Amino acid sequence: MSVGTKIRKLRLQHKMSQEDLAHKLNVAQTSISNIEANKSIPDFLIMHKICQVFEVDFEYFIDKNNSNKVKKAEYSNIGCTNGTINTIPEGILENMLKRIEDIEKIIVVK
Repeated sequence: MSVGTKIRKLRLQHKMSQEDLAHKLNVAQTSISNIEANKSIPDFLIMHKICQVFEVDFEYFIDKNNSNKVKKAEYSNIGCTNGTINTIPEGILENMLKRIEDIEKIIVVK
């Protein structure tokens, strides 16, 4: 099951409209629509907020049943300070890295 499908499923279980979720995440309703339709991948900050809103761990969005079927290039490993390795879908990792670059540019300008 895709990330977008899982988000939609959680939203419906919580009897929440796309507009309600968008308001809680401080994004446009069209962003939620695109995520649920798998037209876009939420960045790390949005995923963090989604996990908070629905009270689920990030691991909920990782499809463990299909993890062996996914090409290695689609996932990247990130080491954590506690020595564990987390697997994050490539699209989310790319969004995280872009966000960090954007923040660094803002900091340098100031």
